[in-house]
Amino acid sequence: MRTQPSPRAIFDKAVYAICRAIPRGKVMTYGDIAAFIPPPPGMDPLGYDRIKARWVGYALASCPEDVPWYRVVNSRGQISSRPTSPLQQALLEEEGVRFKTPGRLALAAYRWSPTAADLEAAAQGIQES
Repeated sequence: MRTQPSPRAIFDKAVYAICRAIPRGKVMTYGDIAAFIPPPPGMDPLGYDRIKARWVGYALASCPEDVPWYRVVNSRGQISSRPTSPLQQALLEEEGVRFKTPGRLALAAYRWSPTAADLEAAAQGIQES
């Protein structure tokens, strides 16, 4: 008998699929990613709206190795302060992202806005895994 994945596991899978779709040299914010993921069943939409970006961060804190977590920045175009911050900046720089100041990039220049086709491909990835 198979058990249903928890709403949190479903959310995390969606985060990972979207992150895997972010092209090299592009970034999304935690809120950008969260905006594409509907509230889990039974969750108050207003309550979800207040915490969804934070949930993206929680999902990325324990993501599989093949998820490019470093392509996600905060809403100000900054790398959030944590022990992996220097690594995150180095990985983004390897992909051609240039920083205005340490830890801060020109978000408008590097922000990725997925198309419907991009999201469809990401959704397909969720269903196949």
